[in-house]
Amino acid sequence: MADNTYVCPRQKFMEDPSIEWREGKPDYTKANKAYLEGRTRIHKEGSLEKIVEDLVKSWEMEASHKTNTEDWQTVDTEAFTIRANNQRSFSLKEGIEEGNYNVLMQNQPLYNSNAHTFESSHDLFRSAFDQGFPWELIEVFSGPPRVAFSWRHWAHWTGPYKGRAPTGKLLEMYGMAMAEVDENLKIKSIDVHYDPNQLLMKLEGKEC
Repeated sequence: MADNTYVCPRQKFMEDPSIEWREGKPDYTKANKAYLEGRTRIHKEGSLEKIVEDLVKSWEMEASHKTNTEDWQTVDTEAFTIRANNQRSFSLKEGIEEGNYNVLMQNQPLYNSNAHTFESSHDLFRSAFDQGFPWELIEVFSGPPRVAFSWRHWAHWTGPYKGRAPTGKLLEMYGMAMAEVDENLKIKSIDVHYDPNQLLMKLEGKEC
């Protein structure tokens, strides 16, 4: 008998009709399909792993699509900061303006975050990964209030990247993160550690 417990990932906090969306309410049908087809972990319902994965997926949805801080439900809007690889920290408002790609790829040799806006950075990778760019939690190493976990991002390269034709190959990227949360599991800070060149070198044709 099929197990329907894990039919699709959960991006919560999307139903309020007053939400100010960047480009309209997002549709995760394609991204969820890619997630279900490519994931390597199935976390038990109610487990810390499942709770953290759903929280991060909901946070990513808000970071990509909500422009008004008052609409955010995953974070402590006053305290929240995010940084990657010990680079500069961004507040919630700064992150909304810059976008996750610019925030998480500061000072990278193959990506110039200063040359991109929120829109141009998202267009660049949405073009390359037009069938979705799913994310999954691998393992949780410590529970609240400081949640340490490993993760995987992946996609098939199916669209053009900077004029380069796609190869159709599966591209993967792995990393770690530490999220500090409050008693209501609202995120106060995220500290990410990973090497974006795992993907960028292949997109640039610098690695087979």
